[in-house]
Amino acid sequence: MNILDILWLAFKGLMARKALTVISVMAIVIAISSVTYIIAFTTGFGYEITSLYSQLNPTNIYVTPTTQPFIPESDVVLMGTLPGIKAVYPVIVCPGVVDVDGKIIEVTVVGVNNISTTLGKVELESGSFYPPAGPYAVIGSGVANTSSYVHFVPGSVIVVRLPNGNSVSLTVEGILKPTETIEGSTNYMIFIPLSEAQSLFGTSGYSLVVVRTDNPSTISSVEQLLTYVFGGSLQATSVQQILSQAQLTVESVSVFLFIITSVSLIVGAFGILGITLARVYQRIREIGIMKTLGLTKRGVLLVFLFESIMVGLAGGVLGLALTSAITASKGYTITVGGTTMTIKYMLSPEDVVITIVVALVTSIVAGIYPAWKASRMTVIDAIRRE
Repeated sequence: MNILDILWLAFKGLMARKALTVISVMAIVIAISSVTYIIAFTTGFGYEITSLYSQLNPTNIYVTPTTQPFIPESDVVLMGTLPGIKAVYPVIVCPGVVDVDGKIIEVTVVGVNNISTTLGKVELESGSFYPPAGPYAVIGSGVANTSSYVHFVPGSVIVVRLPNGNSVSLTVEGILKPTETIEGSTNYMIFIPLSEAQSLFGTSGYSLVVVRTDNPSTISSVEQLLTYVFGGSLQATSVQQILSQAQLTVESVSVFLFIITSVSLIVGAFGILGITLARVYQRIREIGIMKTLGLTKRGVLLVFLFESIMVGLAGGVLGLALTSAITASKGYTITVGGTTMTIKYMLSPEDVVITIVVALVTSIVAGIYPAWKASRMTVIDAIRRE
C-alpha cells in the first residue's frame, strides 16, 4: 500500500467521525490563536517601543534630579564646561489647567527652547515653532481640538492656569501632530520658551537637562564623568540605555505571556491525545479489517499519524486565520510610563511558518501514543473486543 492510499485512509477516518475531528481541530485552533495573538502583540509592542526611542538623538544623555526636585542652574553651567559635552539643553516641566468652553483640561506645560532636539522627533500640524522668548506656545493636537465649538489655531490666545494660582495668556504659534516623546504624548502638552517658563514658575532650577555629546563613542565616558562630578544627586541615562531597558521589558513581557499561552498548547495536546485514543478504540474492528487486508503495523501507525498531522495543519491554518481576523483592527492603545502608544499587531512570515510547525509538532507528539497503540493491535484483539 503506497503513501497516497495511507493518506486517503487517514482522511476517510477523520471524515467518518466528524464531531471528534472538529473537536480536535478546535483544540489546536484555540491554542495556536492564543500563541499567535501574543506573538503579534509583543512584536508590535517591541516595534513601537524601539521606534519611539530610536527617534531620539543617539548622542543625547538625559539627566534628571534624584535627591532634589530640580537641577540647579549652577549644575547646568558646570555641565556645559565638562569635556566631551557639545551642548546642554535645560527643560522645565510643570502641570497646568486650561478652561476650554467650560471644560477643564489638565495639561503639561514644558519650557524648552528646542523641542525636537531635546524630546525627539515632533512635527507641526499647522503654524510654526515659537521664537526664543515671549508669551508664545506650541500646543498639542488634543488641546487644540478639545471642544467641538472651540478650536485653537495659530494666532489664537490660550489661557493656562498654573499650580501657583497664576494665569497666563499665550499666543499659539503652532499645533503639533499627535506624537510620542520621552516625556509622553504631546496631545495634551503646551510648549513654551524656556525663559517664559522660568518667569512663570519662579524657579531657577530645571526638571530635566539634555546633554549632547560630541559623538556616540564618548557617551559612556561622559556618563561616568557626570556620575563622578555630581555623585548621586543626578542620574544620567543615555538613549542606548533607554532602548536596552525598553527591549528588556518587551522580552520579559513576551516570555511571561508565552509561558501563559503555552498552557493552552499543552491542554490542546492532551485534548488531541484523548480524542485520538477514543478514535482508536472506536475503530478496533476497522483496524482488524485493515490488518486482514495486509496493512502492516507501520501502515496502521502512519494512518493515525497522518490523521494527527491533518488535524494539526487544519488547526494551525484556522488558528492563524482567527488571529488575523481578531488583529485586523487599527491597533491597541496602551499607556506605559505615562507614554500612550498604539500597538499594531505584527506577524512576520517567519512567525507564520513557526506557528504552523508548532501546530504540526503538537499534533504529532499528541498522536504518537494512540498511533502506536493502534499499530500494536492484532486481528485477534479486534475479534475479542468485538
